[in-house]
Amino acid sequence: MAIGHAVVFDRNRLVNRRISRLLSCAGVPVTAVEQPEQVAPAISEATQLLCSDGFDIDLVLGELKKHPQLRAMLWSAEPTERLLKYTLEEPRMSNLIGRASFESSPRDWELGQVARRLVDAGAGRPTWASILQWSHTAIELRPVTTRDRDTAVQHTVSFVERIGVPKRIAEMFGELAHEVLMNAMYDAPADESGKAKYAHDRKAELSLLPAEVPTMVLATDGVRLVLDAVDPFGRLKRHHVFGGLLRGLKGGEMDTSHGGAGLGMTKLYQSVSVMMFDVEPGRRTEFTGVFELDMNLREFKTLAKSVHFFETSSA
Repeated sequence: MAIGHAVVFDRNRLVNRRISRLLSCAGVPVTAVEQPEQVAPAISEATQLLCSDGFDIDLVLGELKKHPQLRAMLWSAEPTERLLKYTLEEPRMSNLIGRASFESSPRDWELGQVARRLVDAGAGRPTWASILQWSHTAIELRPVTTRDRDTAVQHTVSFVERIGVPKRIAEMFGELAHEVLMNAMYDAPADESGKAKYAHDRKAELSLLPAEVPTMVLATDGVRLVLDAVDPFGRLKRHHVFGGLLRGLKGGEMDTSHGGAGLGMTKLYQSVSVMMFDVEPGRRTEFTGVFELDMNLREFKTLAKSVHFFETSSA
């Protein structure tokens, strides 16, 4: 299958060039444009991806309406919240990339991985290890019981503390691990009819069946810290992610009726720089959260966050 073509639109020439170079080296054929009037002529039937700053959201939405084969990947230095209402309404716009400023390009690894997946159906699913340097260290946990969950949270805090980062980061990742495991252990499991088995009582003591046990990995290379969790059910829906975030970040109640995920989206969003969801319906849901260790917490709180949702067929 041929790899689709991408159009990169950014008004900053240096940023545009760097993004285009990164995508080209990731195997994505690119046409780069710097002015709004150049976007439409650059899009052809072979174009599968339009990449742009979220500042030009109206232009992007207009092109999506004209080209049914087109998907969009947006980056922004502004808070992601502004774009969430658009992503909720437009399924072909499921990838938002936060960047430090309008003068900086998105993260290298994130930009290349996401763009390649969007234009190449045969690219496969990158593993959490592809985010880190080869020399990373990691632990894997498979909690079966409520006590195992609590032990996994303790292991998470201890693991992060050993890196030598501020205590608040270790505590934050402990809270993140607890939220992710509550989702995977209580909300995700379902019976043969698709009905949630344990979500009705998240305070109950729990002992999962072997086929229900999630896997959580915590890993770092000293530059990035990654928490990755997989449940074997695949019940998370796209609107749970973007709708839950939109409500939570506006100060509304968190949606805990996600039909198999029950994610506290706001807590996940506030704990990482990049959050990625990868769903095979009926088979698996994977959450990957990335925190950049060289960033202080003050910078982290104001940084534009990245949110990605992928849904892949098991065929």
